[in-house]
Amino acid sequence: MRILGILARMALGIVFLAAAWDKIVDPMAFAKIIRNYQLLPDMAVAGVALTLPWIEVVVGMCLITGFVARGASVSACLMMAVFLSAMAWAWHKGITTQCGCFTTKADDAISMATFLRDGSILALALLVSVDVFVRARRD
Repeated sequence: MRILGILARMALGIVFLAAAWDKIVDPMAFAKIIRNYQLLPDMAVAGVALTLPWIEVVVGMCLITGFVARGASVSACLMMAVFLSAMAWAWHKGITTQCGCFTTKADDAISMATFLRDGSILALALLVSVDVFVRARRD
């Protein structure tokens, strides 16, 4: 069972690293996606576009290595909850925009598939969080 927990934690870390890549490579495109959500003031968009991917990298690396895994798993849960909430808000408001989850390309529009994918990632993050907290309590 311990091996499954470690593999799940590492898989979640890889997901966060993969999600960060395109945003780091093209921060201007990511900023445009953030602006399209219409949730942040324009003056905050660039800062979020530049820092959020690096936060994803740090969380991903912490999950992969196990360094501060409890904090990283909780951070992953919170980020996924915020991302899903932002997508739900945009969907509800009828805003047609890209998800911005894994790519800054135009082929990643918010859809039921993106909700299912991100919901599955949130479920994985919750499982990893439970595992790392239970494991820490046992040790």
